[in-house]
Amino acid sequence: MPDPRRIQGFLSGFVATNVTNGQIIAAMISVTNSQIRNVVAGVTAAGGSGTTIIDVQINNVSVWTDPANRPTNTGGAVGKFAGGVPPNRRAVNLGDVVKIIVAAAGNHSGVVATLALEEP
Repeated sequence: MPDPRRIQGFLSGFVATNVTNGQIIAAMISVTNSQIRNVVAGVTAAGGSGTTIIDVQINNVSVWTDPANRPTNTGGAVGKFAGGVPPNRRAVNLGDVVKIIVAAAGNHSGVVATLALEEP
């Protein structure tokens, strides 16, 4: 279980309309060294079809070495995406650009995603 006293902050974003491939949900430049603890995504609006996959990138490189571990929604149900295991590449350095992006758009709207940054 993560220790909440080590959390430095969160990066979170929301897209109310249908998401598109490559769409940036949220982005930031790191102001200190940290690490990504976990990433969670969900759909807040019922409907949609296909598969929506969320990715997190540090300086345009995915934090998951296995793309199958990214958060995924394969239907139109409201709720948390499946998958989303902790990333393999977690280290964030001062000045790194961190982005939450749509890796694959499955015609979902109301997509929200959050990641937690904590002390290294």
